[in-house]
Amino acid sequence: MLITTLGTSHGSHTLTRNSSSTLIESDGFAYLVDCGEPVSATYRRAGKDFGALRALFVTHMHADHVGGLAQLTNMLKHGRGAEQTVTYCLPSEAIERLQAYLEALYIAPEVRPVKLELSGVDEGPCYSDERLRVTALPSGHLESLGAKYAELGLPNRGQAFSYLMELEGRRIAFSGDQPRDFHCLDRVVAEPLDLLVMEMTHIRPEEVLPWLADKPVAKLLLTHIWDPWHGTGEDRLWEMCFTHLPFPFTIARDGMEIEL
Repeated sequence: MLITTLGTSHGSHTLTRNSSSTLIESDGFAYLVDCGEPVSATYRRAGKDFGALRALFVTHMHADHVGGLAQLTNMLKHGRGAEQTVTYCLPSEAIERLQAYLEALYIAPEVRPVKLELSGVDEGPCYSDERLRVTALPSGHLESLGAKYAELGLPNRGQAFSYLMELEGRRIAFSGDQPRDFHCLDRVVAEPLDLLVMEMTHIRPEEVLPWLADKPVAKLLLTHIWDPWHGTGEDRLWEMCFTHLPFPFTIARDGMEIEL
């Protein structure tokens, strides 16, 4: 299994980091978690095959996690044609409006050269194929913002997810963005994980790393990196990880490849 961190920044690009997107490849099957732009460009420049893409999992509907979706959809024309099915798993609150958006851009799923399925995600099992099983857990990231939108009478429900993946006999978790107190993260690490891919923007390392130290995690990959941990600040983040963690860890950069 190969994991490629296509984009590792937060809501703002930096000179060396693009918005969030992570690719998982297994025996000719490819899966994306989030599609912050310019995902289709980084995907292609990394020499990845659009014809291998089976599914996309969107943690929540913020632009830095989903802003590259339209061009990614357009680039599916470089896939395998009618024999290929690509499933977009994203918060169910977004399906109807995303469909309208793609239609407005003349890239409606019905006219794609591949079979494109838009699948609404709610808590629980959300995807399976012959290799991968995925379960969605609420991450809590948009709880307060969802309440604010409800007060305004807007349809957004504040859906945001972590994803638990079972692939090649391994368990991988993507934290998604978390609230400051990361109160939903305990469900993500309740069972042993071969890899935890955890964001490092909305939660503070001096708080979450000691908490994580005794959890059943074999390896940690930090991504979605906040400004203080870019550049020379990365050294301080490394120090905190070395201080608090008894298991291996990596601080992701764009284009990094990790064998699991």
